[in-house]
Amino acid sequence: MAANIAFILGAGPNIGQHVAKKFAANGYKVAVSSRSGGSSTSDDVLSIKADFTDPQTVVSAFKQVRDTWGDPNVVIYNAAGVHFAPPTDVFSIPSQAFEQDLSINVSSLYTALQETVAGWKNLSSPSKVFIFTGNALNTSGAIAPLFTLGVGKSAAAHLIDAAVKSYGPQGFKFYYADERNADGSPVGNSIDGRAHAETYFQLAEDLEQRTWDYTFVKLKGFTKF
Repeated sequence: MAANIAFILGAGPNIGQHVAKKFAANGYKVAVSSRSGGSSTSDDVLSIKADFTDPQTVVSAFKQVRDTWGDPNVVIYNAAGVHFAPPTDVFSIPSQAFEQDLSINVSSLYTALQETVAGWKNLSSPSKVFIFTGNALNTSGAIAPLFTLGVGKSAAAHLIDAAVKSYGPQGFKFYYADERNADGSPVGNSIDGRAHAETYFQLAEDLEQRTWDYTFVKLKGFTKF
């Protein structure tokens, strides 16, 4: 049987690092990509340098994983970009900065979904899962300083919803994962990398599609708000 392969796009020191360790500890080959990637590679870990302001680098990163091991059956999009906006003048953000964040949060995500689905069509693995690291911005309404991030998360949620409806009948699974506090409020800067790792691994191993807008609480798991 071919090895399970997890590909993490946007492998930072919190969520990305914990998720990579969790999957590797459970027998997955793990590819990680980030702006600082490419410094270390082993038989079971592949590090790739990629800048998600350019969707073409997503294509190149997938090719590197594919050429090394094959198509990943688990893909996690953890990249995000934000230029903070002044509360009284959100449209003062330069168009170039807005487009840069849009490329990271939406365009490169779209390309990652394209590459993932194309690979899955010829993949025999029983578990094919795509997880996007979201937050509450797709439902909370606009929060001025996080304006560009909110636009991206809202678009991402739409992409994930569309993916489930289009490819769910083929057994492909997609999630917009959103960590919350126990009272349903956003965790903000208190994001727990270990909680994400546990949740993402559970979703990757689950053969059924759960609700795509997957809200979860640390130590509790899925919680509907």
